[in-house]
Amino acid sequence: MASFMKELKAEIARLARKEVKKEVAPVQRISASRRSTIADLRRQVAVLQRDVADLRRALSRGGSLPLAVPPAASAEGDDGRKGFWITGKGVRKLRLRLGLTQTEFAKLANVSGQTVVNWEGTAGKIPLRRKESAARLQEIRKLKKRDLKKAAEAKTPAKPKAKRKAKAK
Repeated sequence: MASFMKELKAEIARLARKEVKKEVAPVQRISASRRSTIADLRRQVAVLQRDVADLRRALSRGGSLPLAVPPAASAEGDDGRKGFWITGKGVRKLRLRLGLTQTEFAKLANVSGQTVVNWEGTAGKIPLRRKESAARLQEIRKLKKRDLKKAAEAKTPAKPKAKRKAKAK
């Protein structure tokens, strides 16, 4: 009899867990979507707080508010922050994603081939001394392989076919 009671109690507990799980599942889905929304809002607040801090600094220096320039069009980083940095590993991944050799990448970035070798050999953040290099790397980062192909095709004009002379009989 004790075995029967033990089995009955285990079966009741299993069914109860199953029912509770079924009732809680929709609430868990809603909770997960709310957590995602909250995380997105926190990121937006952080970006807005950085923008406000930048504007306060500009005003304290006696500058004017850049109201006509939207954040995406400014010369700042991709996410609106000032400065740009990239790691040696990032340069290598970018170059390989575009399918370029180090020499080709150097030409695209307007630097020497040795500079690209040094960049890729650097552990961590690479020191970008020239603003032009940083700006060019930002542009390259936005490129895709097909953009490079189109640019290469535009630079090399199609070779005209040689005219054949008709043989006289």
